[in-house]
Amino acid sequence: MLPSTDAESSAPSLWDVSARELLTRTASADPTPGGGSVAAISGAFGLALVTMALAVSLKGKSASDDLKTLHHEAGELLNRLLPHPDADVTAFQGYMDALALPKSDEGQRATRRSAMQSAARSATEAPLSAARDLLAGLELAQRAAVLSHKNVVSDVGAGAALLAGALHAELLTVDINLSSLPAEERSAAYTERTHLAEAARQQDTRVASLVQARLTRPD
Repeated sequence: MLPSTDAESSAPSLWDVSARELLTRTASADPTPGGGSVAAISGAFGLALVTMALAVSLKGKSASDDLKTLHHEAGELLNRLLPHPDADVTAFQGYMDALALPKSDEGQRATRRSAMQSAARSATEAPLSAARDLLAGLELAQRAAVLSHKNVVSDVGAGAALLAGALHAELLTVDINLSSLPAEERSAAYTERTHLAEAARQQDTRVASLVQARLTRPD
């Protein structure tokens, strides 16, 4: 189920616009949707491909309980991925709103500094949160590469490739916001993004190897 659009928001959810409009808006000079939100959308489609492969595999007469459980988990994770694109847009807008606050006197400057730090935290946490769920998608794809029918295992591989690319794209959004954080928070965020990057690299390699082995192994 797609996330509902906030009735008080003037902008619809990115999930509610057509694919053509989304593409046009992304290619325009408007700052949103940007890297974080487009990455999250791409990652969601990657997981959707993995979910589709599991759904097709379930049509077999001997579908295992493990396969059924994995398909259910994939659906739940897909729902977790859906809010991330809009969250990225919201975080960016929050930072722009903070940047536009007045700074004529010391009181206003202090308020603006506080608002910008809070916005920077949100702008960093949004892509980190998306990256965590995308890594969970890669971990699920590894299991799907083993359990899915051979005829659709290439879709698992394609989905995993999108998930991995999306995760690394999200981390670039983390990187550009790190310098706006206080030193201690910056260090913690950098440590997590480094862990996520390495875990994703290893997971992507595992999935690709499993998929390729099944594609080339004779029946």
